[in-house]
Amino acid sequence: MDAYCVDVTLEFLAVAFHNILYHASIYPRNIFATRKKYGIVVYRCSHPDVNKYVDRCLKSIERALRTDELYRVEFAITDEHLKPALKFAFDFERVAVQDDAADAYLVRCEQNLRAFCLQLLTVSHRFQGLPADRSFAISLLTNESLEVELASMPELEDFPLVEAESEVDEMDAIVPLRRVTIRNYSIDTYIELPKPWTFCS
Repeated sequence: MDAYCVDVTLEFLAVAFHNILYHASIYPRNIFATRKKYGIVVYRCSHPDVNKYVDRCLKSIERALRTDELYRVEFAITDEHLKPALKFAFDFERVAVQDDAADAYLVRCEQNLRAFCLQLLTVSHRFQGLPADRSFAISLLTNESLEVELASMPELEDFPLVEAESEVDEMDAIVPLRRVTIRNYSIDTYIELPKPWTFCS
């Protein structure tokens, strides 16, 4: 993936992660600052430890994107036992036929990124029942060779990757959000929900 597309993707994921944190009320809203992005107001956490974790996850994601070895990113909102209460999924897929002239200036891409942020705002108000003592975790689905490479990167040496257990909790329902195309690949975004769950219309 070319450097410009990597930058656009990382910027989008950073905005998405911070806005999920805000709308899910994982931390008090007074530690978030407002910014303007994609022509709308978005939120960014100002807590240094939270930002350090998110930034290091983004560093790992960046390396996976540059080598085309990233298949999925999951942002899980977890309960006090670190079990996912819901997941925001970002699935990466290479486009079979690339048209370099299509959306050359990424105008449609930015419209889709804005639409995702607005949809996130809308959907987040429709959920009830998140655990009171909630936290979050970011996971990457990649291959073993990249895991070894990330473990040897000096800037991530004090941020060890932990391999997920082979038994993963299945989620029972999917709420599609948006498909974003960035030149030669697409990102399908959706929410995975366990049962029982209250989804208010």
